Amino acid sequence: MMRRFIFKILLFSFVIAVSFIPIELLLRRIPNDYSYKNEYLDKHSAEIQIIIFGSSHEYYGINPDYFSKKTFNASYIAQSLNYDFKIFNKFQNSFNSLEIIVLPMSYYSLWYSLKDDNVTWQENDYMLYYGIKTDSFKFKDNFKLFGNDLLYDLVKIYKHYIKNKSYIICSKLGWGTYYEYGNDLQESGKATSKRHTVDIFTEKRIKIMEEKMEILNSFIDFCNQRNIKLILVATPTYYTYRENLNTEQLNKTNSIISTFIETHSNCYYFDWFDDNDFSAEDFYDADHLNKTGAEKLSKKLSQKIDSLEILKK
Repeated sequence: MMRRFIFKILLFSFVIAVSFIPIELLLRRIPNDYSYKNEYLDKHSAEIQIIIFGSSHEYYGINPDYFSKKTFNASYIAQSLNYDFKIFNKFQNSFNSLEIIVLPMSYYSLWYSLKDDNVTWQENDYMLYYGIKTDSFKFKDNFKLFGNDLLYDLVKIYKHYIKNKSYIICSKLGWGTYYEYGNDLQESGKATSKRHTVDIFTEKRIKIMEEKMEILNSFIDFCNQRNIKLILVATPTYYTYRENLNTEQLNKTNSIISTFIETHSNCYYFDWFDDNDFSAEDFYDADHLNKTGAEKLSKKLSQKIDSLEILKK
C-alpha cells in the first residue's frame, strides 16, 4: 500500500516536472525589455556616450533619438537607484566612451526601493536577464514561471510563439514607446502623489535614503576617476500631482540634492519638476510624459548637455 502511494507521488512529481521545464524554457526565451537592454549594453556599451538610468519617468520621458551624442536609455518601470547602480556596475568597465550619466531625482527617488516597498513582481527579471542578484533573493527568483499565474503565462506563450506578439515595448535605444494616449490627469495626480508620499522620518525611510546616498557617492566616485559628468534630472509633473505632495518630503529631497550638487563640481541638477513649458497635452498621466512631452524634454536635456556654458561651472 505504501509502495503504491509513493509510486503515485513520484509519478505525479514527474508529470509536474516534465510540464514545468518546457513552460519555463518557453517563458524565459520570450524577449523583453530586460533581455533587450542587457544584450544592447553587452554589445554597445563601449560606444555609448550618454547613459540614462531611472524609473518609468525617465523610461517614458527621455528619448535618445533627440540627442546629438550616442545615447542609450537603461531605465525601466519602478527601477530604483540600487538597480540603476547594479546595471551600471555590471558594464562599467566597458563604458570606454562614456561622458554623461543621467540619474533620476524625483519626489520619491531617495525614499523608495523595490525591496523595501515590496515591488517584487519584477525583481527576478533582473537576475534572469541581467544576471544581477536581487536584493531580496528567494529560490523562486530562479524561475520565470513563478512570477505570474499559470494561465497568464500560457496565454503569453501562445501570443508570442503562435501570434508573433512582441513583448519588447522599448525603442531600439531603450525609450518606452507605450505611453502615447493620456489618462485622467485629475485622478492620477491625487492617486500617484499619495502613493509616492511616505513618512521620511521613520527608521525604514532614513535607512533607504542613506543607501541611496551611498549609491550616488559611488556614481560620483566613478565619474571623478573617469572625468565624467553626473546629471540628476527631475522630470515634469502636472499640477494635480504637485499640489498633493507632502511639503516636508519635497523640501528634504531638495535640500539633500542641493547639498550634493554643491559638494561635487562635476554633478548637475536639471529641474523640470514644475516647468511651465509642459502643458496637459504633454502628459500621459499626472507624473508621466507622453510621446509629445518626451520629445520636448529630450530636446531640452540634449541642449543642456551640449551647452559648454552649462557643463563648465
